[in-house]
Amino acid sequence: MNKYGKTRSSSSAARPLDPPGVDEPVDARKRQTARSQASIRQQIIEIRERIGGLEAEIDAIATEAHTAIGTLPGADRIETAKDVVAEKRDEIQKLKSRLEDIERLVATE
Repeated sequence: MNKYGKTRSSSSAARPLDPPGVDEPVDARKRQTARSQASIRQQIIEIRERIGGLEAEIDAIATEAHTAIGTLPGADRIETAKDVVAEKRDEIQKLKSRLEDIERLVATE
């Protein structure tokens, strides 16, 4: 009912809700975007560090396998090293793919 004693018509519905963030000040959006970008940058740094660590492990395994050549138990160590290196290279490939996806997303924002 309005102040004149008449009821509202059913056609005057309530105003639809604003999309999230409409009432936020512009600087709040900038802060949120900056936080998001910082999080993405941190993920990129962590992935690059993990890739570097895996590559260092592969180098260490290759060095150990090289020194094992010519010894009797060396053949077993070489086979084990091949398996471990293959696993680490697969993980590196997955991380590089993820890193490319993240970098592509950042470039589009």
